[in-house]
Amino acid sequence: MAQWVNKGVKLIQWQCPKDRSSMPTDLWWQAAKAGIWNHVSGQDLFDNGIDTIPVLYILNQPHVVHSFELPNDRSQLSAMSHAYDKIDPLPGIPFWQTLSGPEEILSCLARYPASHLARLRWGQGARIVLGNDIGFYFVSPGDLPPGYLDQVCAMVIAGGSVDSTHVRSNLENAFLIGYALENKKMVGCSCLKHPRKALIHRLKKAAGLDFSGCVERGYTSVRPEYRSLGVGRRLLEGLTARAGKYKVFAIIDEDNLATRKIARWNHTRKITTYFSEKTNKQMGIWMPDGMSPKSMKETP
Repeated sequence: MAQWVNKGVKLIQWQCPKDRSSMPTDLWWQAAKAGIWNHVSGQDLFDNGIDTIPVLYILNQPHVVHSFELPNDRSQLSAMSHAYDKIDPLPGIPFWQTLSGPEEILSCLARYPASHLARLRWGQGARIVLGNDIGFYFVSPGDLPPGYLDQVCAMVIAGGSVDSTHVRSNLENAFLIGYALENKKMVGCSCLKHPRKALIHRLKKAAGLDFSGCVERGYTSVRPEYRSLGVGRRLLEGLTARAGKYKVFAIIDEDNLATRKIARWNHTRKITTYFSEKTNKQMGIWMPDGMSPKSMKETP
């Protein structure tokens, strides 16, 4: 992929295979990280509706699959939104949808990097650039503006990485909630929550560490259009700086490379790992430098 970038590749046009089970998601990720624009072609992409796994992947990852061949019936576009847009859609439409196809997209990529073009939207006859005016806020649950707790709950659930059973009650009883706004739209959130007794017990049993009296950083969710802009990092920094008397810990799936990277950037280190029977995965426990739980035995 690095060789392609060095040779000047700016856009890859992927032809959607008839066998939808073989979508090249790993290659899409690699190309996007390298700064290459991914465009998926194939007007039959939507023949089986928009609820198929390949289409849902494409719609939910606009920062990975940047564009796709639009259906002949443009009325379908109003239904083609990802999970976050169903909460509160961003202003306008993606700018690439105003272009005629890959040739015009490539022409724009001669002037703008893919990361910039992906953040361009078109609304009310003007271009809108996402990410230039993000505000960050950190408040207790009781001080959230009316309706904001509902939005934070919806943002967390839209992220799809947590069990939604206790999301609302955990947020209502959280120590601190952080959220990011732009254009009056919520674009990211995270919180410091008081861990449930059941979790403290599980961690004692699985990792031999006592996290009573600590707060857990979690429920981090960032809209895909705003990823790689430092939103998650800023939320983590702000929450940690405001933890006060509490020590902070986070549980991160060992496969979640993006979140682990953000944690390292914020001077947070993994203190141990354990196997979670609940998720059937290996999990890491992370804490800011200088913090430790009770009776901790550090691992390298």
